[in-house]
Amino acid sequence: MAGTTELRRGMIIMHNGEPCILIEKEFYSPGKGAAFNRCKLKSIKTRKITYEVIKSGTKVDELDVISKTVSFLYEDGINAYFMDPETFEQYDILLSEIQGGKSFLYTEGKYIITLYEGKPIYLQIPAKITLTVVSTPEGVKGDTVSNATKEAELETGLVVQVPLFIKNGDKIVVNTEEQTYYSKA
Repeated sequence: MAGTTELRRGMIIMHNGEPCILIEKEFYSPGKGAAFNRCKLKSIKTRKITYEVIKSGTKVDELDVISKTVSFLYEDGINAYFMDPETFEQYDILLSEIQGGKSFLYTEGKYIITLYEGKPIYLQIPAKITLTVVSTPEGVKGDTVSNATKEAELETGLVVQVPLFIKNGDKIVVNTEEQTYYSKA
C-alpha cells in the first residue's frame, strides 16, 4: 500500500479491480476543502485511459512489477523489439503504446521496461536522448536577430527546431517529453 504522496509517473497500481499505469499526476490543494490528486490512468488489460481523482490520505495498492534495462533492437511498423543484455531475453511492445512512437527509438538505445506477470506493459523513455542530425538546411548568415531556428530531421525520423549553427551529422540532445531541441551533444 502506498499513500497519495508517494504517487509517481510510471507507477503500477490496482484501481477499480484492474492493474493500471499512472501516466500523469497533478496535485491540487484548493483554499477550501481537501487536497487531491488528478490522475491519468491507463488500464493494462484493456489499454483504456481514464481520468480519476484520488483524495489525499487515500491508500492505493501498488503492484509488484519488475523493471529491467533493455536495449532497442528493431521495429517492424507494428511492434518494437528489445533485448535484456544480461539474459538475452527479448520483449516486444506495440509502437502505439510507446511515448512518441518510434521517434525516440534508436539502435542500441537503453530503455527501462516494466514487466507485470512476465509480460511487458510499459516502456520508459529517458528524459533526454542524444540523436544525430540527418538532414537540415544551412543557416543563412545574418539570420541571427533573435533565436532563429530551422528544421532538422534526426536519425529516427523526428523533426525538431534547432539553432542555425547545427549542421548535418551533428549530435544533439533532445528533450523527449516536449520533443524539442535541448542542446548540442
